[in-house]
Amino acid sequence: MSNFILNRREFITWLAASGAAIGLADRAGAKAMSNKSVHDRFAPFAVEGARLTDACMQRFWDGKANMFRAPVLSSETVSSDALHDRGYTLWPSLITLHCLIEGEKQNPGVYTKQIATVYDGLQQYYNPGIHAYTAWLNFPGNLDAYYDDNSWVVIIFVEAYLACRENDPENSVRYLQSAKDTMANYIVKGYDASSHPGGMPWGSDPAKPNTSDRGTSSTAGSALAAMMLARAGVERDFYTQWGHGVLNWLTSNLMDTDGLIMDALEGSSWKVRRIKYTYNTGVPMRAYIEHYRLTGSRESLGMAEKMAKGALDVNGQLFDQTVHDPAKRAYWDQNYFVHYLADGLLQVAQTSRNKSLAAAASDTVYRNANYAHSYLFDPSDGFYWRNWRLYAISDVELDVWQKWTGQQTNSEYDASERSQEAAYQSLSVKDRPLVKTMLANAGAARLFWLASRLPNSA
Repeated sequence: MSNFILNRREFITWLAASGAAIGLADRAGAKAMSNKSVHDRFAPFAVEGARLTDACMQRFWDGKANMFRAPVLSSETVSSDALHDRGYTLWPSLITLHCLIEGEKQNPGVYTKQIATVYDGLQQYYNPGIHAYTAWLNFPGNLDAYYDDNSWVVIIFVEAYLACRENDPENSVRYLQSAKDTMANYIVKGYDASSHPGGMPWGSDPAKPNTSDRGTSSTAGSALAAMMLARAGVERDFYTQWGHGVLNWLTSNLMDTDGLIMDALEGSSWKVRRIKYTYNTGVPMRAYIEHYRLTGSRESLGMAEKMAKGALDVNGQLFDQTVHDPAKRAYWDQNYFVHYLADGLLQVAQTSRNKSLAAAASDTVYRNANYAHSYLFDPSDGFYWRNWRLYAISDVELDVWQKWTGQQTNSEYDASERSQEAAYQSLSVKDRPLVKTMLANAGAARLFWLASRLPNSA
């Protein structure tokens, strides 16, 4: 756990009074960042990524149930039988696996056993009849599967294969085989190749609401999954071309004039849902970079750079515009989305020949990772909150936001930061106990792993 286990209100009030985010290295008493080597500058992010990944495994992994479970019923968990009660749904489980894989990339051999253990546990979600992983544990007749979830199954399993093939070759073969199966027999078959409207549906169970939406999450994720399989040498030509076609559909239908990607075409009317989450732009940004790496296409690199420019605009829709001072604006949504954008910006920073754009991408990831650690970190337990908008968490964080920005605002309590136990549901959101969720902390951990790999331009 963290060395900074303090009274939360005292710590965060002091932080606000200091007038600026203090950053990971500052907490460790290190010298000014400008005097550091690149390795020393970003090493604290890797340390925090490793600490938080380990903390998530210790708090949330249940070896008896062979799945992730929460201490109390909270967002993304399910009331179930005694063994599985408060178990986590598929998506947060996948992100936590992704954190282990990010750690394995930087520390070969350290996380292989945990990766294999979590992979085995995830097979409880697998429905062999539809070749897909369901949102909750599989049971006869369960068709509740989603194309965005399963695109991340493919992406993460391919990354597990690539990260573990030298130190755990036997299990790596299983990871790749699962990715190939889900991609070929579920995702590709689910794609709407027509123009009416085309794209990837959100889910495959017509009994569930909104499953016909053509979501960016499902469409961009499927494109990136195809590129990852191509990178791994699986039907390289087919998946490179198929994934590029999916990306072209996405940018033709959901890219706005600012270079950002909107959320979905809503089913039946195919009206554009114009909200812009950080992951909407981050995932296709990385997919275009992967296509560029596979083909050398300057057009694909240009598309990724266009998205990056939109994502770096502090006056744009990805930043919290309630903050008057542009220098203090961070992204507006949540920990579990921001890491996807950080991934895309990291790829641009590593690839773009535009030095100023690469530097700006690195600096923005660095600044937002510092923001997460400085303002979303709770020193009372070493875990992180979900919302990047402090006024959506609690009165303590609202007070910090107001002192830090010099502004006044009303609280916007987010129920997903609170206990979902039945005993508290009659209370106002403000009065329900605050809880830490695995989804938020896995997102933060992956953000730190990614930030630790920023290039020299930062």
